[in-house]
Amino acid sequence: MNNLLREKTHTTPEIYFDAKTGVFEIQGRSIPENAMKIYRPVMEWIEQYLVNPQPKTTINLRLSFFNTSTSKYLMEMLKKFEVVNRQGYPVEVFWYYDDEDIRDIAEDYQALVDVPMKMILSTNNMASNE
Repeated sequence: MNNLLREKTHTTPEIYFDAKTGVFEIQGRSIPENAMKIYRPVMEWIEQYLVNPQPKTTINLRLSFFNTSTSKYLMEMLKKFEVVNRQGYPVEVFWYYDDEDIRDIAEDYQALVDVPMKMILSTNNMASNE
C-alpha cells in the first residue's frame, strides 16, 4: 500500500499517512470550501489501510484551525479507528493544540470516541507555519 501525501495549502492541511509505520499526520489549517473533495479520498485510503493495519497506529493532529465540515470528517476518521482499536490493533491519538478552543473541541471528541487521546500543548506556534 502506498503512503498518502497531500501538500498544505492556504486552506488545507498537510496530510501524511505512512502505511508502513502506521503514523498519520495532519497539520495546518483546514478550512476548505469543499471538504468532501479533500477528505473523501483520505477516508477511502483509511478504509484500505484498515483492511490490514499495522500492529499500532499513531495519529498526530496539529490543526491550528478547522471548519465545521472538516470537523465532520475528523469525527468520521476517528470512528473508523475506534473499530480497529476494539479489534486489538491499538490506536493512539496525539492532539496538539495552541488554543484553548481547539483543546475544548478535542476533549469533546475524546468523550465521543473510544480511542486513547492525549492533548498536548504545542510549544511552538502552529499558525506561524501557515
